[in-house]
Amino acid sequence: MTYSIIGASEAQLNLLNEISRELDVDDGDLEAVAQDVLHYVNGGLDAKTQGPASWVSYVHSDITQDIRTAIKNEAMSLGMAIDTQAGRLRISSIKFASGQRDTINKQVFFLRKDAKTAGQLFEDIATRLAGFVNTHQLEGMLPLGVNIDRPVAETSKLGGKVADNVDCGLFRNVDIAQALGAAILKLHLPVKVTSVTNCVVSTLVTAQHRFSNTRVALTLNHGINASYYELCENLERFQGLAGSMAVNTELARYGEDSRALKLTRWDNRLDRESINTGTHTFEKLVADKYLGEIVRNLITDFMDAQLIFSKDSDASVMGEPYSFFTSYMATMEDHSDDLTELSDLLRAGFNIKASVVDCQIVRALCQIVTMRAAKLVGAAVAGIVCRASGGQKDGVVVSISGQLTEMNQPYVRCTTETAKRLLSNMGRKEPTFNVLGEDGYTIGAALAALSK
Repeated sequence: MTYSIIGASEAQLNLLNEISRELDVDDGDLEAVAQDVLHYVNGGLDAKTQGPASWVSYVHSDITQDIRTAIKNEAMSLGMAIDTQAGRLRISSIKFASGQRDTINKQVFFLRKDAKTAGQLFEDIATRLAGFVNTHQLEGMLPLGVNIDRPVAETSKLGGKVADNVDCGLFRNVDIAQALGAAILKLHLPVKVTSVTNCVVSTLVTAQHRFSNTRVALTLNHGINASYYELCENLERFQGLAGSMAVNTELARYGEDSRALKLTRWDNRLDRESINTGTHTFEKLVADKYLGEIVRNLITDFMDAQLIFSKDSDASVMGEPYSFFTSYMATMEDHSDDLTELSDLLRAGFNIKASVVDCQIVRALCQIVTMRAAKLVGAAVAGIVCRASGGQKDGVVVSISGQLTEMNQPYVRCTTETAKRLLSNMGRKEPTFNVLGEDGYTIGAALAALSK
């Protein structure tokens, strides 16, 4: 796309359009990414490969039958989501009743930062859980489903250990059901941990509960991930069983050895300055955690060239890494003549007085970064749908959950449109997309807790 901004100088437009060209991805690029993601997922299921593994869950595609039986009249369960990246704990109680809307109570807590051992950490989590149960006056023995934003090496429906090759502090190599269960027993809580999964698998459970034909779930949060149902006959551990099992693809790690992804100088800069250089390549191109930082780097390039803001503008805040939050990118939807919303944001958040042309440039940069990310995610979804469709004649149902679905709707629209277009070009049936919103994974944890 070529940008033309009334009042902008030739130098400003040249730099803006140079950025637009470098960050552009056409359908040829995207089809290559889709095929590469398919190869990545296939390789993740092959124990002989040297690349990142996909994690097979004990969540079966028939789980919805267990759930329907459990809520035939009415059922109450708890869902807990552990977000290690953001340091947050989300607890929900959900009353399910057949033919009625779910009744949900929820609270968000911060994880204890000064815990020295996993035992201390889980005792604090159990204390938060006790407070939640007492506050909402919950009675009877309550099943608790837990999910975490890290891969879980599941050995049973109760889960297993957080993968030991993942750097996640005190959670590393911990059996969550065992550790949390022990802490709950100490407090004599009427709660029993009955399920532990990765958050993207929980999202798949929620999606299937609401839209019965769902085969793929995508989460767009601080990071990114996707899960899908794989036929048991293709999974060594479950050969001989009918149906399908949920697979966590660890999509964030895709791209570490990819030639399909076209990395720019800004991508390389962000990776070089990150705390996990050389890993999670795809996530750094598309996830909430990084999109704002890409935009900030583009803005500072304009500032270094003295092509944006006045020369006496305060550059100190904009110069701080990760100071331009991804949530700010929603201002690209500001279509007022003087871009008041964006101007106010730059003044309040960065102490910068911006002209209308300055604001138009910032808005364009937000659009460029958002659309590239959304197209790449759409390509990744297309690749996963190719794997998940198996021998199905009907189009696959894909459900999307996460904070970006509410914070950046143009992103979601572009993602779904890209996936549909690419799959059509590949001779595949277009998928159907549903949006779950932000709480899909917590509800899924509570649903999984009800299964046998």
